[in-house]
Amino acid sequence: MTDLHGIDDEATAELDEATAELDEATAEFANLPYVTELRSAEALSQRLGFPVVPNRIRVKPGRNAIVSWSREAGSRLDGLEDWGWTAVVTSADKLVNIRRRAARHDETITVHECSEPRSAGATGSVLLSGSVAADSKLGKETARAIARLNGEIDVIGYNPGRRVLLKHSPEHAGAPEFIRIGTRSQQHLVETAKQWTDWGLPTLPVEPIGSKGTAVGSPWWGTGDLETSPDLAVAEEVGVIIAELHRHTPAEVVSGSSPSPFDQAEETATLLAQLLPEVGRSVQDIVRELRQRIGNEPLTGAAADGGARAIHGDLSPDQVLVGHSECRIIDLDRAGVGPVGMDLGRWVAACRRRTDEEGTSLEAGFLDGYRAAGGVDVDVEAWAAWAMLVTAVEPWRTCRPDWQQATMQTINAAQQALSANASRVSK
Repeated sequence: MTDLHGIDDEATAELDEATAELDEATAEFANLPYVTELRSAEALSQRLGFPVVPNRIRVKPGRNAIVSWSREAGSRLDGLEDWGWTAVVTSADKLVNIRRRAARHDETITVHECSEPRSAGATGSVLLSGSVAADSKLGKETARAIARLNGEIDVIGYNPGRRVLLKHSPEHAGAPEFIRIGTRSQQHLVETAKQWTDWGLPTLPVEPIGSKGTAVGSPWWGTGDLETSPDLAVAEEVGVIIAELHRHTPAEVVSGSSPSPFDQAEETATLLAQLLPEVGRSVQDIVRELRQRIGNEPLTGAAADGGARAIHGDLSPDQVLVGHSECRIIDLDRAGVGPVGMDLGRWVAACRRRTDEEGTSLEAGFLDGYRAAGGVDVDVEAWAAWAMLVTAVEPWRTCRPDWQQATMQTINAAQQALSANASRVSK
């Protein structure tokens, strides 16, 4: 027992040392004080006075950083109070605006510490926290939407300054709803969902809430998603559905174009090289090979005129709701026009992250269905590598303690995909 205890202590010390090094890398990248606290559940909990878990961080180096957090199960209060944000700001004007907008909704901003107390917010940095309702960009839209709802509200997702996702259970009668509130108009979701329905593709209706267009609602449907309830038959069905989607030309699509896959790859590679300098050469090598493999890809079938078609844009098993032997494809926020390989690559990359037999089954089932329905012939391995690269920074953004290991694994998986024999859908 003594020896085992000694090993545990040694392992803990090594973990603490590694964490400190990673925190140092994060701090160096952000060029801001306090930023390492934003990614630490322990540090955040100490600042806030109750146990929380950090969910997603966003950093503008040298300017500001913000993280969303949620209360741990034992300390939850229900509703909006279970979620909030903590930020580092360097602009006096930004600090004044945050406080003023929170006061409009009778919300309080907590200032934890200033790097230079005599000039807090002027030349120094300020660490502060607030609730979802005190979000300077989302608070007004959230209050407006919730005023139209009568019943229980549960937050299921929150990206500070961008969007909040809710489950609304009506007080007296009626089925639960999924509510999405953003800082900008959500009309593209309304239009895209209608277009998919007109095309006979299974999704859920999206209806506006109020007249401002920043909030929309959909039925709360199904018993789960394909990620948590893997099903080979459903995966095959999704492949058929996406093949049908990819038959539609850019001229038919109501929403806009997706960002260039190469721009996304370059942007991610730059960020990864800043966070983990030791991977800089590897990720740039991946980008170069992607440009060769994808940029010169010979296209046949429906996409032979250039490869751009109607796409989902963020396809993965967790975007497929299941229930009653049916499925619905959701989260059409990135739907628009783009290379069809983006959809296939994202699906395959998501399946391989599972590293289990069910992940393999979901990948094979989807590709079989897509192939059987006459889907576009693309370099699946190259597009999978692209999707792995552009999502490699997610472990850091989602504040995973093991983000470095997870990121390295994803980069290695991308390299393996590129070194494999080119696998095409038509095989």
